[in-house]
Amino acid sequence: MREIDFGTITPQKKTMSVNAKFGNKGIKKQQGSTVIKYDTLPLDGRTEFRFFEGCQNRNFPFTNSQSEGNKLGVGNSMVVERAYITITTNSATSPFLPTSIAVFDLTSNIALLTAEFGFTVANSTVIRNVPLLSWVPQFNKQAENAVNSNYEFDTQVVIPPLLEFIATIKTQTYAAVANAYVRLTLEGAGAIIAPKTTF
Repeated sequence: MREIDFGTITPQKKTMSVNAKFGNKGIKKQQGSTVIKYDTLPLDGRTEFRFFEGCQNRNFPFTNSQSEGNKLGVGNSMVVERAYITITTNSATSPFLPTSIAVFDLTSNIALLTAEFGFTVANSTVIRNVPLLSWVPQFNKQAENAVNSNYEFDTQVVIPPLLEFIATIKTQTYAAVANAYVRLTLEGAGAIIAPKTTF
């Protein structure tokens, strides 16, 4: 049987297609952009991290989603293409000034190493039970070197505007770490509102 190439579905095309299903055909007229969203939670002994939930109550530099909370604004959309985790250790007297930032590693964060990642949009599960072990270089099929912990998803999930999204990481029990935080960063192509013109 002859193979037929129907063309590549780019993140931008998927963004427009998914938003059109929701009746939001104006996304294709917005400004294309790189979108990066992050949220930070304390390593306080919790075994379920719910990133972006309630993030409007956290200040910079713990999140960059204060005013929007865990929704993208009107005219904004995003494709979740990549994600990575960082651990930040802060001074007890200056919680906004990190004394060290480390990428997610095997040896010192066993609870995170054995954790699972999930993602919901509008209370619908779109990514389920992805082991974080697949994010570390030894098992990450996208890693190009021994320190690449940036995970690229096989399926690119779209976050349409005004729909709540929550990323979860479920871990085994661990001892709380004072003045330490775990940050989840999501990256991808997207759209930002362009009321006048695009570039």
